[in-house]
Amino acid sequence: MNKQQIKSWAEKFFVDNHKDFSAFDFDAEYDDGITPDENKGLLREKIKVLLTELPKKNEIMPKQQYETLVLQEIEKAETQARLEFENTLKQIEENKTTDILEEIYLIPKQYAKMVARGYSKGFILYGCGGLGKSYLIMRAFREENKPFVYQTGHTTPLELYNFLFNHRKDNIILDDVNLLNNEVCLNLLKSCLNDNSRLVCYNTTSNKLRVPSSFVFEGSIILLLNDKPSKNESLKAVESRVLNHELKMDYKTIIKVLYEIAKMDYKELTQEERSKIACWIKDNTSEATKNLNLRLLFSCYEFYRFDKKSWKNLAKNLIDTDENKELIIQGYSQYKFCEETGLSRATYFRYKKELINQ
Repeated sequence: MNKQQIKSWAEKFFVDNHKDFSAFDFDAEYDDGITPDENKGLLREKIKVLLTELPKKNEIMPKQQYETLVLQEIEKAETQARLEFENTLKQIEENKTTDILEEIYLIPKQYAKMVARGYSKGFILYGCGGLGKSYLIMRAFREENKPFVYQTGHTTPLELYNFLFNHRKDNIILDDVNLLNNEVCLNLLKSCLNDNSRLVCYNTTSNKLRVPSSFVFEGSIILLLNDKPSKNESLKAVESRVLNHELKMDYKTIIKVLYEIAKMDYKELTQEERSKIACWIKDNTSEATKNLNLRLLFSCYEFYRFDKKSWKNLAKNLIDTDENKELIIQGYSQYKFCEETGLSRATYFRYKKELINQ
């Protein structure tokens, strides 16, 4: 009996009991390392338990209603993940649970403190989302007992100018604000961070300009950016005026930290459950995963709390994988990669280099 036959055998249990087979993750439960008879024995016990818990098909929630509920829970889980991530970073820092994060965060935290104390007028911190950039910077200012103004989200050049004027003597933190795609915004920042005159001007006929058309900026600016563009001359001009650092962890480091975090209490989840979730992330991600970060663990925690049976499906929808890089990880040769993707030989070696450097 092969795997497909065993799957048909398992599905019959659900059909006979008027239950939905899609609620059973057969591929995840099937073990290729044991015999078909051993698989049947293990699957039989798991199916018996599941059948007692599942509603009959006519009792199942309508698909559209269920999908709406799932989307609401995913949004709720991601919001909760952000909050719990910051709480856990604080717990790690205070309890010295791991030296890994302390080592990674040492330089950017010291740079932020230099700005807080007035030794530098600005700092640009790059790093993908979910590594704790915002928490790190705000924590540094709080440790120095220095006030700051925090701004995130979309802004227009005019809104930015008004904001800079209103906080011209403050310590400003701009977190993932859409500055890189607008030359006017970058020029405003350059004026704020000049070595000599820090005169900032904005000439417009718009009646939305609620402040003087020029002013002297006396505060500091910290930019938190998810991506570091390779070719942006205006941004390079801003970088040359301030401190710069890229916060990054390679794949192995992130996984190692996830296991460390999984040792900490999280609501009603047991140590075994937290470890199981961390292991699942390790088994279902790779160097090709675009959005692997520390916050992913907390999202998976919330998915698990929401639905212990289908949490893996929810989590899979959250993981974003670069399919081309995944082919290289799977061992595709240059010839097979180019044939499969239609991409060039140069692209193959560029991806391969990126994976080696991760």
